[in-house]
Amino acid sequence: MVRWLAFLFFSCVLTAQVSAQASQERVLAAQTTTAEPTAAGQSSAAPPAKTGYPLDQFTDFSAIMVGSVMTMDEREGHIYRWGNLLRMQGTEGRGYFITDLETSETYGITMLGCVEDKHPYFRTFPFLVSKADRKIERVSAGTETVDGHVCQVEDVTISSKDLLKPMKLRFWESEDLHGFPIKVEVFTANGGSKIIRYKDVVLGPVDPTLFTHSNKCAGLPKAPSKAPSKGNTHPTKPPG
Repeated sequence: MVRWLAFLFFSCVLTAQVSAQASQERVLAAQTTTAEPTAAGQSSAAPPAKTGYPLDQFTDFSAIMVGSVMTMDEREGHIYRWGNLLRMQGTEGRGYFITDLETSETYGITMLGCVEDKHPYFRTFPFLVSKADRKIERVSAGTETVDGHVCQVEDVTISSKDLLKPMKLRFWESEDLHGFPIKVEVFTANGGSKIIRYKDVVLGPVDPTLFTHSNKCAGLPKAPSKAPSKGNTHPTKPPG
């Protein structure tokens, strides 16, 4: 009888220990299961770091560009992009210039005639900033509404061996335009900045005929090498 009671007591103790251990294991398993989705959720909630130059993705669009990197320039001009070609309206709305963003070569029609140049037109900035050997760093700077567009603000730093100092810009990337920047601030070396705006932005294919031109450009008319003869009664330049 004593043996039976001892056995029964031992069985009860062992059962209680097993039950307690199983209970602890269930709690631990529940805690682990709860912790894993939280960690995964936190990881998936973090936005992925953006890479590349913000303007590289917009290879087909039209817009009106307001301002430039020129001092006190708030002039407006139409701008179109088709692949690597950028067409910009000339100053005061006269003529146009087409720059190849890969080669920087420019072709234009001005009041004086046709012009070709190995350099980009000044209105290509900031589209001509991106190059293969340049490092692009993008840092989020919050959210702001500009001209009715909710924008993600980004600080972009461009550094390269061909730059004396890193180039710093701030982009206001419109959410309803798939991130197209409607405002760009360019920080200058002297501590100032230039503001460029884009309005009436239309994303999508543009008319390719806007980028066609003659294969041969006659060039700008040259200034006369000597004074006109006395018999010439026409003025050498327009009055006024």
